[in-house]
Amino acid sequence: MEFVRPLEPILIIDHDQSMRSSLAAILTDLGYDQITGSADINDAKPLLAQLDPKVIFVDIALPDCDGCDIISYLSELHPHSKIILCADHNSYENVEHNWEFGAEEYISKPFNANKVDMVMKRLELN
Repeated sequence: MEFVRPLEPILIIDHDQSMRSSLAAILTDLGYDQITGSADINDAKPLLAQLDPKVIFVDIALPDCDGCDIISYLSELHPHSKIILCADHNSYENVEHNWEFGAEEYISKPFNANKVDMVMKRLELN
């Protein structure tokens, strides 16, 4: 019998390639292997349809979409996905505002392995 991870597949939507790579590396080190990245919401749309991700890390400062619009779109299209907002430390006011639209968690950039692990463990408990 194969072990099924309830939090995979994982989609990372962030315009910064180094942030996507950093988060993917942390998740891989934590034992996750179904990780896909996208630079913006338009590139993510076909991946969302194909993967039906269980967890979506999304940068609230994407160049092609407002944070509120992203969260609303993802929540409507994938109501069972866990959405984690990603933002720079100085963007907390934006995160607080966007949280109302359906995000489950928040994590600040640059990514830290302990924080990512803690967020994923909280999601597994919910």
